[in-house]
Amino acid sequence: MTKIDVHTHFLPESYVETLKRHGINWTGGVGMSAWTPEKHLAFMDEWGIEVGVLSCLAETGMYFGDQREANELARNVNDYGAQIVRAHPTRFGIFGALPLPSVDAALAEVDHIYDGLGLDGIYLVSNVAGTYVGDPAWEPLYAELDRRHATVLVHPVEPRETPDLPWQHWIGEYVFDTTRVFMTLVFNGVLDRYPGINWIMSHGGGTVPYISGRLATAPRVNEQYRAVGRRPMSEYLRSVYYDIAVADAPVMVNTMVDAVGADRMLFGTDWPYSHDVFDIPEPGEHDPVKLLGVELGARVGRATALRLLPGVSRRLVHDIG
Repeated sequence: MTKIDVHTHFLPESYVETLKRHGINWTGGVGMSAWTPEKHLAFMDEWGIEVGVLSCLAETGMYFGDQREANELARNVNDYGAQIVRAHPTRFGIFGALPLPSVDAALAEVDHIYDGLGLDGIYLVSNVAGTYVGDPAWEPLYAELDRRHATVLVHPVEPRETPDLPWQHWIGEYVFDTTRVFMTLVFNGVLDRYPGINWIMSHGGGTVPYISGRLATAPRVNEQYRAVGRRPMSEYLRSVYYDIAVADAPVMVNTMVDAVGADRMLFGTDWPYSHDVFDIPEPGEHDPVKLLGVELGARVGRATALRLLPGVSRRLVHDIG
């Protein structure tokens, strides 16, 4: 079965140059080797991946302390991503980058992403300079994404403040940051006010499926959460989507199925950051059909992604026609 990879990355030269200018020589725990469409396509062919939906990010997304630089960088990254899709319309999709924290700049780039370039969706990093996705400061952005029925991939970055830990933060802090996003979206009422946004939580939602029972206790324990949470927590869990990139161990997949259902799960690889994970696999490892069986595996591997990404679906249908 061919698969749609909703969580995979690319690193344009302009982006890598910006990272190095800010003293960043690695990201996500690995070094930044040169990315090319050809290398990526070779990986996809080996793993039976029909379409890779790319996003470009490192430790802080587009923002490194200078808003003007963030505006220019997001525009360059998105324009380059559009070129990749035009060159390989049935193999790649792109989630567009936004130059937050400026809401005005982000709204202008949303217009460019959809109306100028026709990209497939948006990606947001979990926090920008300590402001989390779901914060009221970005309310106009949520309203616009809701109006466009946008599909939005949320990817973790390092929290603004972390203790001095004896391991790299991507190992644990990234998944905790994704969890913080989900909680912020719920308890700030964003999921209720803007139901038109298709949120995809990276890496199986961080720890969200696992602590779903704990989250459900909040309204019973504290009155303020009863006022905010208009629906049972189980409904909030099923109002977003979860990719299985670096979250496809059987215990993790089974927990997701129990907590949110296979219809809310999507295939992802996190390649090239996960290159070593896919380097010497066991036969069938990472295959949603092996993990879930033919029917559920087909939904996770392809069908749900095509529903959330109509641009990708149209390009594939046009190619078949």
